[in-house]
Amino acid sequence: MNYFLGVLFFCVVCLFLLNSCKTTLTNPEKYEKTKVYFGNGGGFTGKLNEFCMLDNGDVFAINPASREAILRYSAPKSEAKSIFQSLQDLESKKYPYDKPGNMYYWLKYQSDTDTSYLIWGDEAMKVDKKVSNLYEQLVALTKEQ
Repeated sequence: MNYFLGVLFFCVVCLFLLNSCKTTLTNPEKYEKTKVYFGNGGGFTGKLNEFCMLDNGDVFAINPASREAILRYSAPKSEAKSIFQSLQDLESKKYPYDKPGNMYYWLKYQSDTDTSYLIWGDEAMKVDKKVSNLYEQLVALTKEQ
């Protein structure tokens, strides 16, 4: 009986130790460094797809209703650095994109010094290739696993 209790105690201790070793994920809503939110929505269903990429490379799917974030992909640091450099080079404030259509797409860049928001989708609106390519690059990260 003592042997059984000893083994049981050992197993319980091991479970606690293993549980304490798991990594904690960063919540994008509370992340204070540079990040970019992006997504799309509209159409017949009106469904909204929202994602967030942190400057450390973590890409999260965000539930728009509950704001719950699920880690979708962790990009290599070099890839994340390249994307955020492209976002800075974009100078998004020069684009007057505030015309959603039936289907719309958006980017929201946040840093400690700047916040910019682009939304487009109106068929009559011409979208710069730099913006659409960057958006497609970000969306491609949400599909990788």
